[in-house]
Amino acid sequence: MSHANKELWSPLRTGMAFLMIVLISTTIFTGIGILITGTDALNGTNADQLRLLQFFNSIGLFLFPPIILAFWVSTKPWCFLGLKAPAHNSRILLIALLFVAIGSFFAIDLLSRLNSILLPDAPWVHALEAQEAKVEFTLQRLLANMTITTLLLNGIVMVAAPAFGEEFFFRGVLQRLFTERGSHHGAILLTALCFGLVHMQPLSLLPILFMGLIFGYIKHWTGTLWAPIALHFVNNGFALGSAYLNDGRLLTESTLNGTLWSLLGVFALTAGLWILSRLKSA
Repeated sequence: MSHANKELWSPLRTGMAFLMIVLISTTIFTGIGILITGTDALNGTNADQLRLLQFFNSIGLFLFPPIILAFWVSTKPWCFLGLKAPAHNSRILLIALLFVAIGSFFAIDLLSRLNSILLPDAPWVHALEAQEAKVEFTLQRLLANMTITTLLLNGIVMVAAPAFGEEFFFRGVLQRLFTERGSHHGAILLTALCFGLVHMQPLSLLPILFMGLIFGYIKHWTGTLWAPIALHFVNNGFALGSAYLNDGRLLTESTLNGTLWSLLGVFALTAGLWILSRLKSA
């Protein structure tokens, strides 16, 4: 089969090829990371080793596999991933994305509170708390005693790498494959579920799932992967910047407390999403 005809592969065949690439790439890059940092990095006691290992894991799991797959199955790999100009290049598009970026901060906060209210006091919830505590321990090690240098390094590991890698992986490949098997609504929901589960933060699943849906619909409405990459970058960048200004502690509540501000934020988010949906149908 010629290279050009590989775009005619079925979603199942492409998905199996993607899974194989993910397994090989993750094994290789994780192995390289452990060889460089040593097995002590797995304990998370040394922040620099942990940061480097996290970087290799992110590259090997999320960034390289989509790129390799795109070059393997398509004659236009960047278009395969959705890295093209938006369908509507206008100021209105930028304004709508800005509304979504600002409003998302408040929506995430409200959903986090709702998430905590809905969870019962049960043994299985405590088991989830223990799982999430491991993730938070890793984050605390990376955010502790940040200097300008470590802030920049964290910017690469915790902001840039996830923004590009996770969007390549989820919206660039998975959402595309799911869409070819069904409706775009179902594809966006399935991709968002995968996005939420991979983060291994079960007690924060609701806000993570929500952001996965936002990224997915924005990719669909704008016709480009650059839009969710930008919003992902802004969202993670805001969290890292707030932690830097807050002595390494991630904010658990909005920086602007109050029902009025929260409602205004949700209104901005709704307005931004409505504008983007109208641009798609225009």
